[in-house]
Amino acid sequence: MIKKFAVAAAVLTAVASPAYAVSFTTQLGSTATFAAPAGGTVVDFNNGTTVPTGFTLTGSGYIVSNADSASTGARPAFSDGSAYLSVLGGGAATLRSTAMGYQSISLFLGSIDAFNTIRVLSTTGAVLATYTGSQFVVPANGNQDVPRTNRRITFLAGAGESLGGLTLSSGTNSLETDNIVFSVPEPSTWALMLVGFGMVGGAARYRRRKTAASFA
Repeated sequence: MIKKFAVAAAVLTAVASPAYAVSFTTQLGSTATFAAPAGGTVVDFNNGTTVPTGFTLTGSGYIVSNADSASTGARPAFSDGSAYLSVLGGGAATLRSTAMGYQSISLFLGSIDAFNTIRVLSTTGAVLATYTGSQFVVPANGNQDVPRTNRRITFLAGAGESLGGLTLSSGTNSLETDNIVFSVPEPSTWALMLVGFGMVGGAARYRRRKTAASFA
């Protein structure tokens, strides 16, 4: 363990990325933010490298670990003591949905380092955005204990975009993560979309009836 630093006062930071169709928010580490948010598909690595149906985990140079602290990684702060994914130096792990796209992907990232990298993927596997640990916290010094460098990061799809997965990599040991959550729009969003589709359909039917009447 390295020495503790003062905890930042802010608990939520939103950062937009104009160059990409993706934005992200961060929340300081706590037992509450470590827990997987409700309403999505959770990948928690409690079954090792076996992921839920409709997802794949591929790559090399990563392990699922139960170690509190080892050369291969350290358990994220505020963890419930369960297994976590550790991506080793030079390794990469790609977690993708094979069934559908999502509006957000959230993960708890432990002991954030500048050499950690996350690539946000589209449903086809194209890279939509690339972030390093230094974009989530400054300095990204890998402190294993404090909220500042142990955070929940949530990636949000831009307008007209869907997210398909993440590629996690690290230049040196290690990138540690747990409780990755893939979320679709909330029910209220779906309801608004259905109302919109109904209005479009109704307008189209009205136009057809009016055209038919004009030529009668």
